[in-house]
Amino acid sequence: MNEGATPLEDLLKEEESGEEVGESEKNILSFLHEESPEEPTSNTLLKSTSEASPALQQILGGTLSQQRKLPFLAPESEMEVLAEYGNVRIIKVKWEPVPVYELKLPELSNEEKKLLNMIKDRAVVQIRINPESIPDIEERRRIFFKAVKQLAKEMAPTFSEGKIELFAQLIVQDMIGYGRIDPLVRDDNLEEIMVIGVRKPVYVWHRKFNMCKTNIVFDNERELLNIIERIAREVGRRIDQQSPLLDARLSDGSRVNATIPPISLDGPTLTIRKFKKDKLTIIDLIRYGTFSLDIAALLWIFVDGLGVKPANILVAGGTGSGKTTTLNSLAMFIPPNERVISIEDTAELQLPIEHWVRLETRPPNIEGKGEITMDDLVKNTLRMRPDRIIVGEVRGPEARTMFTAMNTGHNGALYDFSIIQLSDGRFELIGTLCNKLFEKYKERIKTYKDLEYIELEEEDRFNVVSVGPDLKSGTHTVSKIWRRKVREGEKLVKITTRTGNEVILTKTHPFFVFSDGDVVRKEAGRLKVGDRVAVMMRPPEVPNRNYKVPLELYSGISSYYLVPNEKGDIRILGKRYKKVKNNGLPPEDAEYLMSINSAPVRIVRELDDKLSYIAGVILGDGYISSNGYYISATFDDERYMSAFINAVKEYLPNSEPVIKDNGTSKVVTFGSKIFAEMLSRIFSIPKGKKSDSWDVPDAVLHSEDFIKHFIAGLFDADAYVDSKGPSIMLITKSESGARKIWYALQRLGIISTVSKQKNRGFKEGYIFRVIVRGIEDLKKFYELIPLQNAKRKEELRKIIENKKSYRGNHVYRIPISGKMIKPLREKLNLTVTELSKLASTYAGEKVSESLIRHIEHNRASEIRRSALKGIALAFQRVAQDINDSEAWVFAKKLELLADGDVYWDEVVSVEEVDPKELGIEYLYDLTVEEDHNYVANGILVSNCMGTIHSNSARETIVRLESPPMNVPRIMIPALDIIIMQVRYHSRKRGTLRRITEIAEVSGIEGDSVQLNTLYKYDPAKDMLVSTGVPSRFMNTLSQFSGLTLKELEFEKEKRKLVLQWLLEKGIRSLPEVGQYIRHFYIDPDEVLKTIEREASSMELANKVKEFI
Repeated sequence: MNEGATPLEDLLKEEESGEEVGESEKNILSFLHEESPEEPTSNTLLKSTSEASPALQQILGGTLSQQRKLPFLAPESEMEVLAEYGNVRIIKVKWEPVPVYELKLPELSNEEKKLLNMIKDRAVVQIRINPESIPDIEERRRIFFKAVKQLAKEMAPTFSEGKIELFAQLIVQDMIGYGRIDPLVRDDNLEEIMVIGVRKPVYVWHRKFNMCKTNIVFDNERELLNIIERIAREVGRRIDQQSPLLDARLSDGSRVNATIPPISLDGPTLTIRKFKKDKLTIIDLIRYGTFSLDIAALLWIFVDGLGVKPANILVAGGTGSGKTTTLNSLAMFIPPNERVISIEDTAELQLPIEHWVRLETRPPNIEGKGEITMDDLVKNTLRMRPDRIIVGEVRGPEARTMFTAMNTGHNGALYDFSIIQLSDGRFELIGTLCNKLFEKYKERIKTYKDLEYIELEEEDRFNVVSVGPDLKSGTHTVSKIWRRKVREGEKLVKITTRTGNEVILTKTHPFFVFSDGDVVRKEAGRLKVGDRVAVMMRPPEVPNRNYKVPLELYSGISSYYLVPNEKGDIRILGKRYKKVKNNGLPPEDAEYLMSINSAPVRIVRELDDKLSYIAGVILGDGYISSNGYYISATFDDERYMSAFINAVKEYLPNSEPVIKDNGTSKVVTFGSKIFAEMLSRIFSIPKGKKSDSWDVPDAVLHSEDFIKHFIAGLFDADAYVDSKGPSIMLITKSESGARKIWYALQRLGIISTVSKQKNRGFKEGYIFRVIVRGIEDLKKFYELIPLQNAKRKEELRKIIENKKSYRGNHVYRIPISGKMIKPLREKLNLTVTELSKLASTYAGEKVSESLIRHIEHNRASEIRRSALKGIALAFQRVAQDINDSEAWVFAKKLELLADGDVYWDEVVSVEEVDPKELGIEYLYDLTVEEDHNYVANGILVSNCMGTIHSNSARETIVRLESPPMNVPRIMIPALDIIIMQVRYHSRKRGTLRRITEIAEVSGIEGDSVQLNTLYKYDPAKDMLVSTGVPSRFMNTLSQFSGLTLKELEFEKEKRKLVLQWLLEKGIRSLPEVGQYIRHFYIDPDEVLKTIEREASSMELANKVKEFI
């Protein structure tokens, strides 16, 4: 001993006497950041077995503590050492079900334990370090270790360097570590640490030996609670009897779950799930047999997407099956030029990607506020312009949000003459609308692959008609518009329905299709004749608005304006006016327009019914002369002719028409250049003989009254009543005009169809028929449209009076099948008679037993909406009475179908078309917020990787559709690939993680999602085996990329060679593998040349030559 050293006995006595620590000792580490220390807790590090403070002699006379002998430790002869590293031995003990993880614990005498506790207590008081100021965990430990070691040296100067370091290590692990289990936390070979209570061994999950029992035991609850409470404080949470659960992430990324009484009956529990610092890569998974080289290369193609169509992939499996590892490995294949956003509960992913934004959920604080959920982050991510979204784990509502994100992809697009329906009642060609905005934003056009898109400013956003999950129409905002050029060799699909709706789009653009009571999503290229697609029947109500004629329209249209003046020399209808030169906008009191040799024309400041009627007549069977000097129309009915003349004279009070009698018809002409020009400007009516491309003027769409009178003028002029149909039809050469009249009638609640036929007698050209048929709709037409043509009106009246409605227009009926009724009726124990009586009561009409039997035997294919609603309400009532929630939900679906604002139009033609022959250069799409669909040519059309817990691809689909995820079935086909993983135990090889299935989602048929299984796990061979089924996604990729399947196979083989070389060279670390994948994207030929030079075998070198 050093002569100047304080004797150990005195040191211990000084500590026990409670004397204050000297000032010099308090300032041991004055350079460190100071923070008010927490109240010292009772020492629990290596507590003395004696509760009272023993005398010095007793301490010195004590014996060295023996290593705890646990019951499971057996004689050496019954133990087999499986592995040994550091202070750890893994032992297989006879009759023990799991190996023993033996940690060599330090052996301290009682006096050493006492001294250790004294040093710790003093360190707690004197070392004022804010741990949060040192974010690096290892650096934090180093600084604390240095401070404690210095303090220990001063308090025990006679101890050896090794003993001092041991003391410092034990104190540091108790102060800022995890106490007894700190060595376990720091062992990278362990995946999970499980404390199941006091006086019970701690368990661990070893990466090689799986579940193991340790020789570490907590003697009392306080020691364990101290660790749990410290963890809670670190993460800003609390755990107490009011909140006895803790789920958090530590600063090193580990997951922590803790419980305390009363919910854990045997005392506190603590589970720490650690993540390997050296992450596994795709090369490791190939080496371990999880993937073959061939499968890994195929998945690389899927993830890559060759710049045109990356796959939406979901990795599913049970807890601990390796989902995150697989996801991390696959994400390495993401091209380095893409923006990646990952969302995780606990940040585990490690990607060698530069443009990577990491987001992590946040639990609520102590007050239960401030929580940020996975769903919140997924929604936010959609506003961050991601190229790829990686969702770490899907458990709840974020699943629906994630699938909504998938459904906003822009694989599908419409050609430029597709008409979209705006919320204000107007109709626009999607190409015209988008191109105007692309021109306005030409300096801010963004690109994504071969797509151009614009993020619209608030003032340029517009609303379109869409349909919600309840099949009710509504309006939602368009936030982005997209376009791309037609790809080389690309074919489009033209879909035509029974009611004449026709749309041309890409093969991948989704439709909403009716299937046995469900609404499913189906790509255009997979539609077939007979499918029933959603078509808008009842668009949302549009508020009636006055249409104020822009006054600029009158500038220069005449020589003069006429304003009231008692001394004026112009007399109109007994009132005097004076002339004012037309040098711009009309004066506020101007009432007429006038030019030399031209009769006065009343100024129209707001559109009215009569002018709308005139426009309809002119576009129906009239014209504005090519020189603009007159308007002319042909009439076959005196009353109708008088109505037109009287309407025109409202605006030309001093004019008289020229009437020419042709025998069977009369031609009425009004000579007025001003009036002709005014009509042309207000309604965009072209001059010259009736154009083949006339359109419905936007002005008349402001009000239903304008629409009614405009349609009356059109049908008075150019309609035909068929009493046999019975129907009334308008025939025109203008496709745009015909389809917009269809929309306009729809706004009035009148269902019509549009048919397209070759124009007989001409080599080229088509005619379009807008047909209103069926007594119900003819009656609506008769009552709502103010026809002036006495002949047509009388023909309609006779049809309505003399003919009865038979079954009604199929538009008012819903497709039906036995699957929609019989299983539910039997589930609810209802007889056909009982269902008939209940349904009739709720429907307010007879729902016969024979109808129900016909439906159940599939002898009826359609049902009245009212009858279906009665059946649905009857089912709901019974389901509610017996508390059958599943049956109630299905019955509610039937009610939504009956009440929906869409009808299910039958596909009569699916035709592949060449866009070049049609002159189509660009394709367009819209990003519609929330509902992600819109109406195009009357038809409803629609506009990321993650992990999920499940046991099979089929079960994955079920879980996605079920609570709490609740992903609508219609969205499921947006998912391309499902990878299934399991963890299972092999007697020979221990616990294995294997991929058991790789499946594609190929669509929806009937009432189920269709899966296309590519690979299945063969346990006998311990490998994934190809099913021989061709990959649907490869075909899709072929369509998008323009590459043949053979060329895609060539691309796959190149990637396979890269992976094979990395495997043979032993290159497996995350940075290295990531670097070579990155280089391959930038210069694949150079990487292949490197492989040729450095190949470890001639076979590999020769293979590479084929691809250079």
